[in-house]
Amino acid sequence: MKRLFKILLYGFLAICITASIGSGLVYFLLSASVPDYDEDFTVAGLDGPVDILRDSSAIPHISATSAADAYFAIGFVHAQDRLSQMLRVRRMAEASWPFDETLPIEPAVSDALASYAAGVNAWLELVSEGGRGRGSPELLIANQRSIEAWTPGDSLRIARSFLNGLRPGSAREGMPDMSSAIIPADRPRMPELFAIDPEQRLDAWAMDGDRTAIGTPILAADISGPLSLPSEWYLADLQFSTGPVIGATMPGEPFVVVGRNARVAWAFRSLPVPDKEAPGGPSLVQTEGFLTTLKLFARSASATDAIGVAADMLPKGMEALAIDREAVARWPKEEAVRASSFRDIRLAALEARQPIFSTEGAIGVQRDTVSAVARTLLPLMAKELWFVQSRDRIGGTDADDLRRELLDRLASWNGDMDRNSPEPLLFWVWVRALQQRILKDEFPTAKQLWTRPNPDFLYAVLSDRRGSAIWCDIRPSSPRETCEEQVRLALDEALGWLVDRYGRDPSTWTWGEEHTLEMQWSPISSRGLLTALLSLQAPISGDPFTQFLTSFGFEEGRPFLVNAGSNFQAVMSISEEAGSYYITPAGQSGHPLSRFYDNLFPSWVLGEYRAMSTDLSLARGGASGISRLIPATSDSPRMSEGQNE
Repeated sequence: MKRLFKILLYGFLAICITASIGSGLVYFLLSASVPDYDEDFTVAGLDGPVDILRDSSAIPHISATSAADAYFAIGFVHAQDRLSQMLRVRRMAEASWPFDETLPIEPAVSDALASYAAGVNAWLELVSEGGRGRGSPELLIANQRSIEAWTPGDSLRIARSFLNGLRPGSAREGMPDMSSAIIPADRPRMPELFAIDPEQRLDAWAMDGDRTAIGTPILAADISGPLSLPSEWYLADLQFSTGPVIGATMPGEPFVVVGRNARVAWAFRSLPVPDKEAPGGPSLVQTEGFLTTLKLFARSASATDAIGVAADMLPKGMEALAIDREAVARWPKEEAVRASSFRDIRLAALEARQPIFSTEGAIGVQRDTVSAVARTLLPLMAKELWFVQSRDRIGGTDADDLRRELLDRLASWNGDMDRNSPEPLLFWVWVRALQQRILKDEFPTAKQLWTRPNPDFLYAVLSDRRGSAIWCDIRPSSPRETCEEQVRLALDEALGWLVDRYGRDPSTWTWGEEHTLEMQWSPISSRGLLTALLSLQAPISGDPFTQFLTSFGFEEGRPFLVNAGSNFQAVMSISEEAGSYYITPAGQSGHPLSRFYDNLFPSWVLGEYRAMSTDLSLARGGASGISRLIPATSDSPRMSEGQNE
């Protein structure tokens, strides 16, 4: 018996030791691709040395003697931190635009793209020399030994794909196609019914100096899109000889998309452009115009100068806003006429309520989670229900008492989609059940139509706009059902669903139980166990129509799962007193073993913005690394720590 025990013990210890050695070896191999931010590099393609100072959040502050070297360096750091992401978006862009189109490109843009490509390839050359874990964990696991060189055409295709993602016809991954659904002849046509949100959305608003506490304009920018790891955006500071430029860059592109220089801050708004007005998506000419706009914005001396550039360059469906110390400028000067969205309605209410804005007040608006959808639909849905008895008993509980309690809660609710409250959960489950009751008989196979919340359609039906209340009638049945009946039955179904899922005590229900953010790691190719292990989850406030936007996913059993939403927000002012601030959902690094992979996630959940500063002396405080790119023919000494831009 003792001998058997010893054999089992030694066997167990051997397994533990082997597992430990194996785990250590795997960790060592995977961690080899984590960048060392204090490492200097000698690379070909530079005119002079470039210093890269990474602050406490690993944001690179790039100091270069020429614009070409600055674009080289941003390509280098993009590849250093986001190589797998760049390869993934390049593969997706190539699938959308497989052929290179020949078109003369503005020399300033083509030169910038060439310098950027040279910087990316400089990092790929260092990776190919070995000792860096193939550049990323995915490449090591896939045993990919060679990577095709980056070209300016890759950056053009990625920019074109980004612009294409702003179109309403570009549904995000997992969204079913609804083009085959046909409206029955006895139902009024409803354009809202088939509306599809774009994959990406740009939004911005500005306040003139007479409405700010400091007397200078404030610009608020919001980009929404997929919430994934790594983040879609990468913050960078490029210290040009003409002055610094800081803001959100897109891995794969050398330019700041939303940001500021020392004199001007800029952002964009995207508007839906019907397919018939832009067949085939954005053209190469429009893509070049967009990139040229970004390059010239970085050099603008005033808001008027910036908008003068945008007037001739921006593609259709895109508006530009710019501010300087004195004024707000827009292109077009007159905003496009379009129906107000629920987000527009809430923003207008917040602007009207607050006569004077500070940067903190603007941040509060961006993080607002009160839903105009709830404030609009709830009075239409609940107006008759306080006087109607329920037909059923729900889970052994008196349905009338439970319903009365919940209706009383909703009556005193302000529409705040707070993750810790039960009211948002009840409201959206009720809305979902109502939409299913209204649409399932007309579209029995197009499940996405009656499971995807569509408040514009429901508002039209419940307010009987142009006779739309007929949608509440169930076509196969003999009696004609009214919207009041459908609303009441939908409430009972919603209560039954909630009781089955969370019990009979509404005080234990919370919106965050269902409305959970799941940021998945996005590898180059297929997803598997690693994706689940490296993802981030958290209960989150908001909904698809609040200022802090959180879109619902398409999973059958998790109808309110969040996988898209506001993925970059900034509040900018040229005034030193007010400052500029940003927030993004994940860290700068795309490497899961880096401490900068998800370090910004807690701040994003809590709404804690970070300063957007180009001051190198501030960046040095708690800097996470200082490195230098040295031309292959240069032995230039490192920039002294006392030297600034």
